[in-house]
Amino acid sequence: DGVERIFIQWGFTHFFPSKSIAAHVTSWGKQPLKFRLDVAMMCKLGFDIQLHEMNEKEQILCQDVVKNFKRLQPVILDGDQYRLVSPYDGNHMSLMYASPDKNKAVLYTYDIHPRFGEKLLPVKLQGLDAKKMYKVKEINLMPNSKSNLAANEKTYSGDYLMKVGINAFTTNQAFSRVIELTAE
Repeated sequence: DGVERIFIQWGFTHFFPSKSIAAHVTSWGKQPLKFRLDVAMMCKLGFDIQLHEMNEKEQILCQDVVKNFKRLQPVILDGDQYRLVSPYDGNHMSLMYASPDKNKAVLYTYDIHPRFGEKLLPVKLQGLDAKKMYKVKEINLMPNSKSNLAANEKTYSGDYLMKVGINAFTTNQAFSRVIELTAE
């Protein structure tokens, strides 16, 4: 399932670059489709799922995720990887990729098994240019839904994002976010 894949991919990324890891979206497990898509998008995105079993919104989401992956593929597969929050240290996980020129980054956050009322810490990013300004945008959203990420569509300095971070974790079970950062 998607949660187990987070641990597997976390371990693999210690030894293999993301472009050598194939991660497929499957119908295994009980995690929401979006969660499974976001996990698979951390590496070479693939599908092993029956399209006829999905409703129209899920099919549109899959198409959007593929478009986002193709657009961000140079950052995800060839960028510098940063492991930010280990799934072995708590109930959440975060990993990011930044382009070598530090103009584009992709941040992944996962709420694996959060506890009600737990203190949620901001995710401090790495690999950005402290002097550049970055626009934050949550992507891979279900059709007709809006991001509830407080930092969404806002601009922050790389220094702020690396020292203070953004509040991206929630107390929702099997919840994920993919956040694109673009230097302005």
